[in-house]
Amino acid sequence: MIWIALPALVAAQDEAQTHLAQARLYLRKQWFDEAAEELELATQTPSGATDAEVWWLLAQVRYELLDAKGAMEAAQTAAGVASDPAEAAQARAYAEWIAASFGMVEISAPQPGVQSRLQLERESLLLDPELKRFVDRVALEWTHPQPLPLQIMLPSGDYKVQGASLRATPGQTTALVLPMGSLGQAGFAALQVTRLEVSSGVGVLVGEGVEHMRPSWELQLGVTQPVGSWLAGILVDYSVRSYQVQDRGTERQPQALTLGVRVGRELMLGGPLAFRPALGYRWGLVPGIPLACSGEDLICTAPDLTPDPEILVYAIGTAHFVSAELNIDWRRAGRTNASGVGVRIAVDQLFGQVPQQGQALVVDADRSLDYSSESAAWRATSLRMMANFSHAF
Repeated sequence: MIWIALPALVAAQDEAQTHLAQARLYLRKQWFDEAAEELELATQTPSGATDAEVWWLLAQVRYELLDAKGAMEAAQTAAGVASDPAEAAQARAYAEWIAASFGMVEISAPQPGVQSRLQLERESLLLDPELKRFVDRVALEWTHPQPLPLQIMLPSGDYKVQGASLRATPGQTTALVLPMGSLGQAGFAALQVTRLEVSSGVGVLVGEGVEHMRPSWELQLGVTQPVGSWLAGILVDYSVRSYQVQDRGTERQPQALTLGVRVGRELMLGGPLAFRPALGYRWGLVPGIPLACSGEDLICTAPDLTPDPEILVYAIGTAHFVSAELNIDWRRAGRTNASGVGVRIAVDQLFGQVPQQGQALVVDADRSLDYSSESAAWRATSLRMMANFSHAF
């Protein structure tokens, strides 16, 4: 009978070692889900069920998968089956550390079958960098829809989930029932806060009549405020406008200033990235608009209407800006109330007008003069790309 049972025992040992070897391979690539699957299969074999190394590796993999409770249970099993006292002590200490440092929380909705992204915020100080890393990884994971109810062990301390207070206490289970109004897209929108935004980058005007315009530096300051599920803001845009003058090179004028508003919605698509498409309107000054002038009174028109002008001047026009933009923001753990950095891409359609009377720059004479203008409407398209910094307050 012994000789009959021996091949089956060897086969079981080989199966456990095969799963263990495959798990080690996955761990080297940091494929924790695949490694956990192999180790779970190893524990179901007779030899793997009593292999301390299998259970010890499983404890570490479960922890990386944010399953602190499962990691503690696997470490306790590893301590129980280990034949080496040092290995048993190591596993036991790991399980005791989790039990003393983590508390179980249960988050649910008023009705079953609900899925929602959740915002997790630390309210208390965590000095252990490993525990801080664990919380940040949970917060990032929860930017993806989570099935409710869910149970998870969190490091001991105070938290807010969807704005509701929660305390994780070692040795206890804390329950939190979230109202339906705080879940889903509407609930996430309710967590939006007032944000100060500073953007800087490059913009250029393109179109007929503004071919002489060159890329110009732009600076934008804005304040964004949530209004229901929408985001509304006011903004100030300043630019040093650059344009090409024939036989003179590049001229720069700093009088480009616009004021405006924008309305958009923020889309948290998972992870730390937030996308915000928006529409806006601005009104302001655009220097460097060319006018062809003739006569003693310097009556000016658009250059294409006066083929042989006596003088070419550059006036400061006004324009209405109708904007469409996309802001892509990165925030730590995807939080709505954290500082963020990102990029803003915008396209503006300009509807401009040159004042009928005013002062214009005579570039080749380095002076300004008074002019009178007939109707000189103009249009252009503005393309802008800017780096963006935002901070909640």
